[in-house]
Amino acid sequence: MRGPRHRVRDRACRSGRGGHERRRTGRRRPRSGAVIVAEAPGKLFVNGEYAVVEPGRHAVIVGVSRLIRASLRAASADEGSTVSSHQFGAQPVPVSIDGDLVTIDAPGADLVRECIRVLVQLARERGIEPQPFALDIESELDDVSGRKFGLGSSGAVAVVTVRAVAEHFGIHVDDDAVYRLASLATIELRPAASCADIATSTLGGWVHYASPDRLAARELRRRSGVEASLVEAWPGLVLEALPSPSSVVLHVGWTSAPASTAELVSTLHAGDWRTTEQYAAFLTESDRITAALVAAVRAERSGLALAAIRDAEANLEALDELSGIGIRTEALSALIAAARSVGIPAKTSGAGGGDCGIALAPAHNEELDAAWRAAGIEVLDLHVVPHRRVGVREHG
Repeated sequence: MRGPRHRVRDRACRSGRGGHERRRTGRRRPRSGAVIVAEAPGKLFVNGEYAVVEPGRHAVIVGVSRLIRASLRAASADEGSTVSSHQFGAQPVPVSIDGDLVTIDAPGADLVRECIRVLVQLARERGIEPQPFALDIESELDDVSGRKFGLGSSGAVAVVTVRAVAEHFGIHVDDDAVYRLASLATIELRPAASCADIATSTLGGWVHYASPDRLAARELRRRSGVEASLVEAWPGLVLEALPSPSSVVLHVGWTSAPASTAELVSTLHAGDWRTTEQYAAFLTESDRITAALVAAVRAERSGLALAAIRDAEANLEALDELSGIGIRTEALSALIAAARSVGIPAKTSGAGGGDCGIALAPAHNEELDAAWRAAGIEVLDLHVVPHRRVGVREHG
């Protein structure tokens, strides 16, 4: 069992004044001709998917074995900066950088643009002149036919963009800085985003996360700049790599119906019932379950982990009845019932309304896979990506 790599809890400076001064000076640039490669996993929620949209609420998430990969090489001044992705079309798209203004004239490029913009702003705050680059982003999160599995592609895209561009600019970023930079970019576009996918794509493995006050983080950047946003406290933030348990195996089933997390979370925020005692009870119960799950993972207590999944499923069902959001579809109900029929607890994962469900079992369970297939559920060949698989490296 691997121990947690690090833990960050609302600390104003993660490595002391000396570490902060070192980061201000940047780091060496990659070798000439080298290709920077950054990888980040997709994510699945184990618990806390709806609670974590509230600042300070907790979740457990896992990084899974479908990756986003960014490859970046230095470009000449004549070439200028470009970004490539199948989402942007067949040809590289120019990236215009004018002061702190970044422009990418392509549909769907808003998040990549904001990630580059936050790094350009940080570079200029540190006296670093951003150099041209060619960035290419590839995704394994969808299959070859374009089917979307709800694995959090936006968070992984933000993380690999931040890692690759920061490395190219010569800016040192630890995991906490990667999370913060990618989150700052995301909340410029979606202030209600929990940024849990970013936390998971940053760390990989099993992750214990509590969301900060994202509006306060956005205001901190606007008021004091990006550098201050990396150093000052983000109240409520917990970013913790958990040990990878050997006592339980994650099973993932897909309903063949993609869901829109943004739409479902928007419905959540629009509800008057968020001021009710029942919603407060849901949040309290969700945090209790997350704490129990974290303790079970650390102690390798499979029975406690399975009990937490049962409790989490019941708590989400209560939220669905209270809110009418539509978390549990007919297909997801079939997924949960099929798992129960073979004695395995299962639940929706993420926003619900389609996409995936998960189950935890003491070992790989072929009986569960067969029950899911009989219920029309596609069994996804996914496993938890170890912490060591994430990060950035150079080729060439």
